[in-house]
Amino acid sequence: MAALNFDTLEYVKQLTDAGVERQVAEIHAITVGRAMGMYVDNLVTKEYLDATLDARFAAQDAKFEKRFAEQDAKFEQRFNKSESDMRVLKWGQALVIGAVLLPQIAKLVG
Repeated sequence: MAALNFDTLEYVKQLTDAGVERQVAEIHAITVGRAMGMYVDNLVTKEYLDATLDARFAAQDAKFEKRFAEQDAKFEQRFNKSESDMRVLKWGQALVIGAVLLPQIAKLVG
């Protein structure tokens, strides 16, 4: 941030060259330097803003990824249970066919 530095010695020289007494020029330079420093300290650089936003977005991405992983696990668990239930239903249908329909078909054929 060298472009934001305030050179108090150069400012004092400019004031004294313009006819301001040295003591007044020094006090003025100190006052202006402090005032500018207060504002300069509150400036946000592009690098700082980028780093801050990157960190926040990374944290949000991590939260989203965790949430998506939790949802995927829930859906996978429900899907596996549904698959298991379907297997039971298929076997139940096979038993019904074997126990009810096959004897009826045997009577018709025999």
